[in-house]
Amino acid sequence: MNRVKEWEFKAHGIELEEEFYSFDYAEEFSGYRDPNELLAALKQKEEEVILAAELGNALLLENRQLKEENDKLHEQYSDKLEELEQDRHELRVKLEGCRTTWESQVTELERDVQDLTTQKDKLSQALSEAERSRTRAQQENAEQNHRLREQLSTALEVERVLTAELHALKQGLREQSHSSSQDEELVSAMKEQVACLSQKKMALEQRLEAVCQENASLRESLASLHTRLALQEERGLLQSQQLAEAQREVEASRGRNQQLQEQVEELQEEISLQESGRGEVSLLSELEQSLSNMGWSQDKEQVREEVLSILKLLLPLTGQEKMPGDAPRQDESLDATLVLLRSVAHKLAHGQELNAPIVGSPCENPGLIQELRDQNSKLMEENSQLKLRVESCQEGPLVQQAIRDRDEAIAKKNAMEAELLRSKNDMMSLNNQLLEAIQRKLELSQELEAWQDDIQIIINQQLKSQQQQAELAQKKTSTDRLSFLRRPSSTPSITSRRPSSSPSLSSVSSCSSERTPAQAPWKDWLKRGKMGQHGN
Repeated sequence: MNRVKEWEFKAHGIELEEEFYSFDYAEEFSGYRDPNELLAALKQKEEEVILAAELGNALLLENRQLKEENDKLHEQYSDKLEELEQDRHELRVKLEGCRTTWESQVTELERDVQDLTTQKDKLSQALSEAERSRTRAQQENAEQNHRLREQLSTALEVERVLTAELHALKQGLREQSHSSSQDEELVSAMKEQVACLSQKKMALEQRLEAVCQENASLRESLASLHTRLALQEERGLLQSQQLAEAQREVEASRGRNQQLQEQVEELQEEISLQESGRGEVSLLSELEQSLSNMGWSQDKEQVREEVLSILKLLLPLTGQEKMPGDAPRQDESLDATLVLLRSVAHKLAHGQELNAPIVGSPCENPGLIQELRDQNSKLMEENSQLKLRVESCQEGPLVQQAIRDRDEAIAKKNAMEAELLRSKNDMMSLNNQLLEAIQRKLELSQELEAWQDDIQIIINQQLKSQQQQAELAQKKTSTDRLSFLRRPSSTPSITSRRPSSSPSLSSVSSCSSERTPAQAPWKDWLKRGKMGQHGN
């Protein structure tokens, strides 16, 4: 029905097109002969003119209201832009503060790394010194063992010499036919001397075994120290790897910070481009841009079709059967259609004041008035719908985009803070591990020093015991039972009697070398007795 009415209205407008723009009033009023009919027609024309003026005033008021609402929306948009700029400035200040704190933390971490490397070098030097001292101790132990072996060999040689002399004495006693008490005393003295020598031999063997055991224990302790040193070296390697990983994480955080800075610069460039293009683009282009940014292509197409339908309804009122040459096509933008709608409304508002429209017959006026009212109501509804859509399109995407930008900046800032805290915790853990390694190395060095002190104490004790035994042996030899056999005249012959055996003895077998002068008198006395017997 609406379409039928539209076609009827268009046909009627085509028929009355000449009447709207004709100024020949004589021909029009020539048909009225009765003055009453003429007055009625004039009154009807006046009423129509008044209705058209009211319609124009209503359209002007609506246009003013739309302009005021547009100004309000523009003010709100400018306020929101100012708030967003303030937020951006605050975020920039926060970013600069975070950057400065991060740079200071990075410098501190680099200093800590340098300190740790210096400490590591010092510890490596201390370990090398400990290894050198350990090798020196091993060499000293080896030399001491060699000396003890030489002493043992000399003691064995002395024992062999004594056994040979004992065999010679036994043969001499067997050759003698008579045995006297002196000979028995000599034999008992020789036996006692042999027993003393055997006891000394056993003591020397026990000492040798103790020294061997000590060497074995020292070797075991050295092996344990080697294992500990290997463990410490492995821990040092692990700590160096952890330091390398921490440096890699610091470099990764630097790269992420650079990426964030580049993103912030891109956002700043986009905002500056938007601000530069805002002064040149009209409100209608902003509406179209907001619609395109939100992806409402279908809603935009519907709005454009509705505006075109309104133009088709308003064009007959302006006296145009078809749209002008610059009418919007199917592929043109919403801006052109809105501009054309504004021009048509302007023509209607000003054309009704200049031209006094005249209708043909009184029977057609009520239908035309009703159609105009219907069209006015439709225009009001469509204007309200367009207003709501424009408000939703202008408010929605910009605010959401600003909120998204702010949320992204906050999330990036939080991520940077979390990464900085993580790197700080990692560096603290590495510092703790390095301190533990340093403490362990110090403990090992202290253990090495204590071990060296113990070895030195043992060596000193052994030397003291040897000296004490040598002194006791000297005292025993001085208080020997056979001291009465010594003669003052036989002392010069002792040194000439034993020139070969005395140089072979070392410093450790001083007891045996000191016993030889005590044993030489009775040997000389026996030889002299034998010589006297042979002479008789």
